[in-house]
Amino acid sequence: ELLEANEWLIGERSRAIAGNVHPGADLQGAVVVEPGATVQSGVVIEGPAMIREGARVGPNAYVRGTTLIDRDVSIGHAVEVKNTVVMPGTNISHLSYVGDSVIGPDVNFGAGTTVANLRHDDQTVLTTVKGEAVDTGRRKFGCVCGPQAKTGINTSLNVGVTLDAG
Repeated sequence: ELLEANEWLIGERSRAIAGNVHPGADLQGAVVVEPGATVQSGVVIEGPAMIREGARVGPNAYVRGTTLIDRDVSIGHAVEVKNTVVMPGTNISHLSYVGDSVIGPDVNFGAGTTVANLRHDDQTVLTTVKGEAVDTGRRKFGCVCGPQAKTGINTSLNVGVTLDAG
């Protein structure tokens, strides 16, 4: 439900660039960069997307789909984020892919963390909520990470995985 709400809310935004955007960045479509946010060289953002105050994106990152990069988030070198909610204080520092996911506050992804987000059998992704399997209704759904979850380097997370808080 959070991804659906994000798609609706971010999808209604108009382009507004008020933060620090390097001239070597490429912002396409309805992209919002709030004051105090930084978009570095080589970054490509295909809106709709929102980069909140204090967030840093890049260098050479790719943000697409309906994505929220919340306050004080760090999206680092060669990171791709697609159709995802990234909550405040999270670090996805380098060489990672995160798609169709909900990443809680103060999460840290180690270098090379990859989130699988597609079932190839055309079935919808199941995830676990309060110990029960729940159908997301989505063929593409990555992971849900609770507050302060952490991954080590080169971690692969399968579709529908939930990481508990801490």
